Amino acid sequence: MAADATLLDALREDLGLTSLKDGCSPQGQCGCCTVLVDGVARVACVTPVRRVAGRSVTTASSIDEPLLDRLVAAFEATGASQCGFCTPGILSRLAGLSRRGVPDESKVRTALGAHLCRCTGFQPIVEAALLALDPAAQLPPRRDADGAAARATLESGTPQRAGDVVVLGQGGFAADTAPEGSTVALATAAGGYELAATQAAARLASAKVQGRNSTMPLRHPIEPPAVEGAVVVLATTFVEPAYVEPDASWCAPGGEPSLPFANAGAFGAKRNSPIREDARRLADELGTPVLAVWPREEVVRRGAKRPPLALALRPDGAGVVRVGRTPDSDDLTAVLEQVAAIAPDVTVELVDVTGPRIGATHRGAVVAELLAARASIGSQPGEEVEVVAPGGGRAVVRLDAAGIVHVAVDAGEPLCAITLRSYVIGAVHHGLGLVRSEGIAVDDEGQVHDLTIRSFGIIGAQAMPSVEVEIIESDRPSVPIGVAVMAATMAAAWTEAGQPPTWPLS
Repeated sequence: MAADATLLDALREDLGLTSLKDGCSPQGQCGCCTVLVDGVARVACVTPVRRVAGRSVTTASSIDEPLLDRLVAAFEATGASQCGFCTPGILSRLAGLSRRGVPDESKVRTALGAHLCRCTGFQPIVEAALLALDPAAQLPPRRDADGAAARATLESGTPQRAGDVVVLGQGGFAADTAPEGSTVALATAAGGYELAATQAAARLASAKVQGRNSTMPLRHPIEPPAVEGAVVVLATTFVEPAYVEPDASWCAPGGEPSLPFANAGAFGAKRNSPIREDARRLADELGTPVLAVWPREEVVRRGAKRPPLALALRPDGAGVVRVGRTPDSDDLTAVLEQVAAIAPDVTVELVDVTGPRIGATHRGAVVAELLAARASIGSQPGEEVEVVAPGGGRAVVRLDAAGIVHVAVDAGEPLCAITLRSYVIGAVHHGLGLVRSEGIAVDDEGQVHDLTIRSFGIIGAQAMPSVEVEIIESDRPSVPIGVAVMAATMAAAWTEAGQPPTWPLS
């Protein structure tokens, strides 16, 4: 083991404890590698292994069994784990918190401030923690794993798993399942890959430079169209999809590369990730299994962004929407066709802009923003906003004076009401973030300057408002609800703020 090895290197690569995850590559910013050192929570990726010599280290899988069983049961009962990538680190954090007595909600949210969860909107995690860490609380029954997986698959657009193994971080992520002895190919800022036996060795050999937060202001690359009589005008910026699991794929020579999203749909943003073909090419060239990995900086540099847009709409919802594209963008034809189907009275213009790759498969890309803008026409703060998405999901959202988000959804047959509720809260979290805080700095040459996971504007556990969810009984076939909830939330949040002409608001 190298003298400067981190605790994460030692536990994950030397001891094979893959429940620890590396989401920030490694900067101590995502919480996915949290362990207990002498009972105190620490992020392993920035803890030198030499500093824990002779001390007790507890990972999620080695938490005291009665407490671990209670935590896992509570997470399953509340739908507090969707992809499961961030969950083991959170379990460790909560186990450390339990040593200080029964916490209240404020203490749980403060503890979760060290973690990022992109799936759940934090509220189900808080609820699970309050249940699990109170010995007097009776735990609800676990959700039905088949129903949960069916709803999760419908919402994410890719096959998903549910159950205890997912809570424990065993959802089948590519970086965890590569064959032993695979060559690691770590993406570099120069555009290629550094090859080594481990990620730690590849980082060292590549002289990887840690990304930084930028002080550069956000740029809105598209001017809103001039539409006579327009009552809503909006311009958005480049947005990082900010999935916590970095892109990874492994492949054996002549084989089929593993999917980079495993149990994490990544809001569709990884669907066209080139990392699969990179893994296939390298495996064939080297004649040995290869695990290709993008560190966080390369996820940002190489990954596709949510399309920036600008629009202006008249009182009847007609108008113009301009959608940005860059030279290496995904084919946006399907997005434009979907816009034409839901809003034939809106003219769509593609605008060439300078910036990172733009994706076509992000959840509700362009469509959600347009639905939100149309739903905002004539709406007043505190009123209900209703959106019906192209897939048939219907959501009604209201923000009350106390900041609580009230959501009613018709998603057809719920399949699993607990899982449906978790995805609804997660979509609220996503929608609020797009309006209030999410964006990345891109300079005039198109280079991205926000290269850390904490620089994307994701709403944290302490800032996330409470969400109350009503599931409307329906005998319709099951339909996805995420885009409808996102769009209705965006409309309500934007209206509450007075509909200023740019997102994010902060």
